[in-house]
Order: sequence, then structure tokens, then C-alpha cells
Amino acid sequence: MDEVEQFTVVSEDGTVIAAERRPGPGQAVLLVHGVAMDRRVWTDSGFLAALPADADVTSVDLRGRGDSGPGGAAAAHAPHRYTADLRAVLDHLGHRRCTVIGLYYGGRVALSVAAADARISRVVSFCAHAEAVVIPGDAVEEEARAVEGPDGAEYLRDNFVAKGAPPWMVDACDRVDRRELGHATRGLLLGGEREVPRGFPDQEVVLVGASGDADLAPFRAGERRLGAQLWLLDAESRVKAAAQLAEVARVIPAGTAATGRAPG
Repeated sequence: MDEVEQFTVVSEDGTVIAAERRPGPGQAVLLVHGVAMDRRVWTDSGFLAALPADADVTSVDLRGRGDSGPGGAAAAHAPHRYTADLRAVLDHLGHRRCTVIGLYYGGRVALSVAAADARISRVVSFCAHAEAVVIPGDAVEEEARAVEGPDGAEYLRDNFVAKGAPPWMVDACDRVDRRELGHATRGLLLGGEREVPRGFPDQEVVLVGASGDADLAPFRAGERRLGAQLWLLDAESRVKAAAQLAEVARVIPAGTAATGRAPG
């Protein structure tokens, strides 16, 4: 693997955000992982290796995950905080144009950043949509307490294994700070009831979903409202679609349009 540069930035609320960059002369790409993950998932899944060797790739640890500083409270994990964190990373990198790729909840974060920052030329959201979500507060609190509890590690692993997640996603659960993950889980209630607005006119938006998803309606809605491309992977669920993450990496740089099924 080419030389990797590790760096940190300070977000607007003082939180230290860690990232690493594989510089290159090609397309600039920013990678945003999901809730119970860190930046290592891009390597462990094979996604990073599947991107073109000349791509200038930066992967970020969301606040409270990996090497980034803690949020310390649910309010610190509100969507606008993540947006500010990633814009601080973009400021550091100095890219004039950049593709942002988000994984699961990281996909919603990526869509939010694209809506706020004209430097984003393309946004790809893997199995996360931009529509309003109604999440019962009691269910979120129950989930957060289960994660934080004495059996939280087993709870996370068992949950992902039962849903058919690939090993790299299951293993990521062992690396998360469960107290911080509890805060991040409660933070899902902040802003989810609002749809993510369309960004700038020249931005390309790609939503990646699973053909067997029991609830494809929000992805179809985003296809219409955002003028997005919709790629449907041949998978029974969004979680099981993760097994095809590296395959998606091979077609992302080309900007290939697709209808019905993901290009391959």
C-alpha cells in the first residue's frame, strides 16, 4: 500500500477529528464510516484496495470513534456536528472538488455535507437515504442502554451476526467505545425527522440500496426528490449488501449511471 499520512483537525466545537490520507494524483475521495465502526472498515472490507491506485483517498474517524476525540453527549452527535467535522477535514485537505462516500449512517452524513458544501462534486450513500425518519425515542433509549450495558459487546456482535453482516462489520463492533456509541445512538434522534435537502445543482447524487430491502420507498423518494441515481445491489437486506461493498468501489470512480441494478 502507498504511503499513508495520518493527521488531525479541530472541529468548530473543539473536538479533535482524526483521519488518514493516501495521496495520489487522481480523483479526491473522502470516506465516512457508519455508527458502530471506525475508518479501518474501508481497509478490512477491501473497499480501499478496490479504488483506483491513483485516487487521493482520505478516511475519517467520526467523533467518538477510532482515534477521534469524544463527543461526550448526545447533542455532540447531532447532524450539524458531523457536517462541521467533515468540512474541517475538507478545509485541511484543500481539495477544490471531492467525492464523498458514506457507509450506512455515514451515507446520511455524506448527503448532509454535500448539501452544505459546494466542494462536493459527487456523493455516494451506501444503504442510507435522505428522507425524514420517525424513530421512537423509547426504542432508541433501549438500544443505547443495551450498547452501554455490561453485555454491550456481545449484544452488538450478536445483532450484526444475526442480520448476516460480513466479518469486517462484526469485528468493528469490538473496537468501538460503547459509552460513546450510546451517545451517538441517542444522537440519531436529532435531525432525523427532517429530510436532507438537495445540495448544489452540479452535484451528482448516488443512492445505493439492496434489491430485497423491505423498505425501498425512501430510496425511490430520494431518486425523485434529489434527482439521484439509484443503484440496487442483489442482496436480501441493507446489512447483507455490505458483502458487496468492494464491488461498488470498482464502479464509483467512473461515474457510471445505473437504473434498476448497480453497474458491474
